[in-house]
Amino acid sequence: MSDQPNLVQINMLDTDYAKMVSGEPISPERQGRIEAADAYTFSRLEKQISRYLYGQLGQESKDDILCSIGQTAELLTQLDMENIHQRMRDSGRFYLMPGEREQIINWVKDELAIDLGKQN
Repeated sequence: MSDQPNLVQINMLDTDYAKMVSGEPISPERQGRIEAADAYTFSRLEKQISRYLYGQLGQESKDDILCSIGQTAELLTQLDMENIHQRMRDSGRFYLMPGEREQIINWVKDELAIDLGKQN
């Protein structure tokens, strides 16, 4: 193993990186729409949403973020997660069905007033 650091070129604007690190703000009036959520949960959601919007990710990575958001918002049931994991075992890759994707994107837009489609 080398002691030299590895430099990795990231095809990303500094402003996009700053947005990802800081998180996409969720307004306080919208925070009340998520039951039993604490400051950690909101911070995590803000960072996931920013990464989705500004991370220049592939569809599999975007679906992973949407899945995490869906679990946090309790949009995905245990059966949904079992189906997602079965698809992953069958296909060898992680993905959401268009309806699952749309449900989570619409929830973020309706409940948090953040449009994930603007960069999608």
